[in-house]
Amino acid sequence: MELPAFGTTLVASASVLSTGRAYNPEYDSVQDQLWDYYYRLEEFAAAVNWKGNALSRVRLLAAEYIPGGDEPLPIAEGPAADAVARLAGGIGGQSQLMKLMGVHYNVPGEGWLVGHEDEDGEEIWAVYSADELRIREKVYQLRVGESQRAWQTLGPDTMVVRFWRPNERYSYRATSVAAHALGSMSELDLINKRIVAETVSRLASNGILLYDRGKLSFPQTANPSGPEGQDPFAQVLVEVASRGIKDAMSAEAALKLPVGVDLGDNTETKLSDVMMALDLSNPIDDKLIAHRESAIRRLATALDLPSDILLGVSGMNHWGAAQVEESGIKLHIAPDAEMICHALTKGYLTPVLRAEGERLGEDLLTGPNGGRIVMWYDPSEIEKRPDKSDDAILAYDRMEISGAALRRESGFSESDMPTPKELEEMTDKLERRNMGAAAVANPPQAEPEMGTESTEGDAGSEDPANTQARNPGEV
Repeated sequence: MELPAFGTTLVASASVLSTGRAYNPEYDSVQDQLWDYYYRLEEFAAAVNWKGNALSRVRLLAAEYIPGGDEPLPIAEGPAADAVARLAGGIGGQSQLMKLMGVHYNVPGEGWLVGHEDEDGEEIWAVYSADELRIREKVYQLRVGESQRAWQTLGPDTMVVRFWRPNERYSYRATSVAAHALGSMSELDLINKRIVAETVSRLASNGILLYDRGKLSFPQTANPSGPEGQDPFAQVLVEVASRGIKDAMSAEAALKLPVGVDLGDNTETKLSDVMMALDLSNPIDDKLIAHRESAIRRLATALDLPSDILLGVSGMNHWGAAQVEESGIKLHIAPDAEMICHALTKGYLTPVLRAEGERLGEDLLTGPNGGRIVMWYDPSEIEKRPDKSDDAILAYDRMEISGAALRRESGFSESDMPTPKELEEMTDKLERRNMGAAAVANPPQAEPEMGTESTEGDAGSEDPANTQARNPGEV
């Protein structure tokens, strides 16, 4: 098993699968339950999507890993940079790829990266779940519809890479951080159902309208007779409440349920005595709301993301992937980004460079400094850093930091680094600018014309020594 040469993952979290030794992808009961909560529990979905959105704004790049260094050194041009640039059709496709891989890492804990060619010969890279991929007669098939026959057979050159978050006890198994939050998610799900039930209840929402059935008629139902022995009032109550819940915009959902009572033959009865509204509403208990907030807090603590994101007090824009403090990047985004980069290195970049190198007869897997070529990431689009650009410029001018450090602290990415040609053009411009500044500061002196006497000094005063030399008799 190949160990990654970078990142925080201690064991391999990606494996290139072949039909000869691969198994049919499938989920266990815990993974199925997590997918169910992802689609039904909005708090869990919001947390997962926040990480997915953050990862979608992390840019991929080629880099060289040198053992002992802080992190891989970006490579701006060459075969590795070209291979990364064309992955999934460019930045747009890579953004979607990163988001989907993040979702699969944080829900079931594993996913399948598949690379194949479509009918037009275009290279396609996408992420699929265990419900979409299978092996039949040693050939990969992809599910493309709901029908049992809606399976597309993939070509023999298809690349399938299983990526997963290793289980702490059994590294070959996948695990999800969300599995530790199943208790709080189950509790929160029950509380949400209770709140919804109380909200949509026709009886609890609108109450009952009492009237004198001797003066007002009882409303007819769809089946007035009903089963033998059934109370007509109960029949009306169930039918009206059912229609109100089914269509929240209907009259049944807004009007109170009419119930007739017998007030006798008193002709002096006032209207208020004939008709009266009875409020049966049951406001949502404050303890239930507090219980729900407690469950959300427990969920936020268990999930791998800044708790303030889920609690809604961080200033993020509707769960969006806004800028994150540097500590949040290192603790919550970087581990997933590094696992994704490891999977893409093993499943995409290394095979592509090896095949290209074999064709050219060159070693494309080794960088210019002797390190290994890997996939890496740039989080500058989501990273919120303190402004140290002025200090970085001073340190760079004193040759105490590198150009990469200056770009990082100034808010620029490694893709902004000038190419050798651009650097040559900048050097020429700087030399011409310096020459122009020197010409302004030191203009050339005019040469004296031929036959013109020098007029150095004051014409009305002569040097005494010269005067004495010309007139030795004068004092």
